[in-house]
Amino acid sequence: MERTESIVIQVTPAYENAKIKEMQLFGWNLQGRQEVHEEGDAYGRPSYLDRTTYLIKTKVYHYVKLHFVRSLSLPNLDKIRELENEYLSLPVPRFPSIVPPGGIIGIIVWLFLWFLWPFYYFLLYKGKKVTAEAQLEEMLRREQDIKQRLAALL
Repeated sequence: MERTESIVIQVTPAYENAKIKEMQLFGWNLQGRQEVHEEGDAYGRPSYLDRTTYLIKTKVYHYVKLHFVRSLSLPNLDKIRELENEYLSLPVPRFPSIVPPGGIIGIIVWLFLWFLWPFYYFLLYKGKKVTAEAQLEEMLRREQDIKQRLAALL
């Protein structure tokens, strides 16, 4: 019997196919799938940035458990694991909220101080957004580099 390693990952249903493809890059094969309808943490992707595949961990009430297996006799497994760890440790940029901080109370305050919103937008939001976009581009570049090195191994 072949020796294998396995991992179980919880994802949102909308992110399921993308996660399966991502895991296949690193030699993982889908062994099983279970749909769960209860509160739990799952990985997903922000809907406002469809061009990326970076993960967010969020509390959900409907998620999918994916069980993956990978053969321990896979050629170059040590190098694949290194690339997988590098890929999973890529820093995720934090995009600022278009709504100023403070939650509901902040929104109420901003309703009274609406004339200050352009200052927030141009002085804080825009600069943070530009920084986050630059970080995103760097992350995507590094992600592509890892995928190219991985393709050379497989």
